[in-house]
Amino acid sequence: MEEMLSTLEKTAFLKTTETFASVPTEVLAQLADRARELHFDAGQTIFSEGDPNSGGYMVVEGLIEMRKGRTLDGVRGPGLGFGELSLAEGEPHTFTAVATQPTYLLKISNEILFDAMLDFPEVGTGIARAMARRVTELVQRVNDLEDQVAHLAATLRRNGIEPPRTPSGASPRPES
Repeated sequence: MEEMLSTLEKTAFLKTTETFASVPTEVLAQLADRARELHFDAGQTIFSEGDPNSGGYMVVEGLIEMRKGRTLDGVRGPGLGFGELSLAEGEPHTFTAVATQPTYLLKISNEILFDAMLDFPEVGTGIARAMARRVTELVQRVNDLEDQVAHLAATLRRNGIEPPRTPSGASPRPES
């Protein structure tokens, strides 16, 4: 996994990702030319919660776990990106990213990415779509958790136990 990819190979990879598929190839070539290749062994940390932010990542091969404390926040595999665009360069990361197998990444600094978004709206559109998909996934996870809480609360009530109150003081919503 130590081999270096040419700009053409990195461009072809970016073109296969959902985030960058609609971006013109010549624009991706500029991004690919400026992207840094990074290799990590299984168990190696890409960045830790609290480390300064320095850009976004695309997984070429391998698998990354994102963790907030001990909680698994998500997993990213080939063709998927991760990072925290909401952070300015140097602001502390709010989660930890760890390779769970030998992993190869392309890293693009926030400055390069933001410049590309300003110069080529297709880059911003691709990123906005990827972020919208992530928000949809998170909303579904919240809904699933609310359903589980409601089911557990109903089970407790059926057994004569009053469920604990939520932080807002309300009982969990009844199961539908």
